[in-house]
Amino acid sequence: MIWDDTLWNWSSPVWLIAIAILGGYLAVFRSLNIQRACILALGLITLIFAFVSPVGVLADGYLFSAHMIQHLLLLLAIPMCLLLSLPKEKLTDWFSRPIPQRYGTMISAPILGWICGVGAMWFWHVPTFCTAATMNPALGVLRDLSFVLAGLLFWWPIYSPVEEFRLQPLNGIAYLFSACLGCTLLGIYITFTTISVCPAFANPVDRIGILNLLYNAGLTPNVDQHLGGLLMWVPPCSLYVCVNIDLLRRWYSLTQPALDSNQVGTHINALAK
Repeated sequence: MIWDDTLWNWSSPVWLIAIAILGGYLAVFRSLNIQRACILALGLITLIFAFVSPVGVLADGYLFSAHMIQHLLLLLAIPMCLLLSLPKEKLTDWFSRPIPQRYGTMISAPILGWICGVGAMWFWHVPTFCTAATMNPALGVLRDLSFVLAGLLFWWPIYSPVEEFRLQPLNGIAYLFSACLGCTLLGIYITFTTISVCPAFANPVDRIGILNLLYNAGLTPNVDQHLGGLLMWVPPCSLYVCVNIDLLRRWYSLTQPALDSNQVGTHINALAK
């Protein structure tokens, strides 16, 4: 079933968006090292996957769980890859200028990133807004764009290419822990509520004739919403745990030189005595 041509949207305009991002990146930064090239490629492949693959097709009014996967990719995975692909030296030099530095400092406020990241997910899963964006293509494009922009603002205090705009590691851990709570609460609500979170998926329009196959596979609207809630709940918090491990590594690398210098000083004092 997954390889059925009807479940792949090869004509999606996302190809043009991916090419535009790649072209813009090369035009601005001129070159790529292997590490940044791999990260950028991963981000662009994930973007294409979110719309061309069955995830994108089923997210378009069929399965709430596929809709949730798509939105998590747009909000968390793709923006993270885009930020990690940016060259630190060039961006540090650019943001050292007064006007860019002012804007860089403004978007580094953790409260802004937190509200955008967590708020976007909550906002677009209010039943009225969720259904409207699912049924209206123009509003759906706005929603998807808002997820990517919100994700960039959310990850900026953690993975900004400019060191001075990053949160201290322990503050970053608290930032992500609180975001995990926000995702957990939304996930619990979606999983256990008896209300249809997105009514458009409760009575989908069977455009490509696969609805009976989905229902026969057990993906009824009720089961589908429970699965979507679990996807909102578990994967984001698992990602935050992985990033927190990276932040602990960063914190250790910052504190270790200070500890080593203190130990050297202690040995010198001992020898002097």
